[in-house]
Amino acid sequence: MTPEKLDLIFPFFVFMYGATMTLVLHHPFFVQLSEQRLPGTVVTQIRSHRGLALVCLAVGSIWSTQNLWL
Repeated sequence: MTPEKLDLIFPFFVFMYGATMTLVLHHPFFVQLSEQRLPGTVVTQIRSHRGLALVCLAVGSIWSTQNLWL
C-alpha cells in the first residue's frame, strides 16, 4: 500500500471511529447495556473517550469531505 493510497483511506477510518464511538456513548440503549455488562473500570475508560470521539467525528467528516471533493 502506497502512502498516497493510505492518505486517501485514513480520513474515513477516523470518521468511522468517531461516528461509532459517538453513537455508542450517546445512545441510551448502548449506555445502559454497557453499565449492565461491563466492569466499572471499563465503562469509565470508554466514557473518557467521549471528547476524542467527538473530535474524530468532526475532523474525520471534514477531512473525508475534502478528499471526496477534490
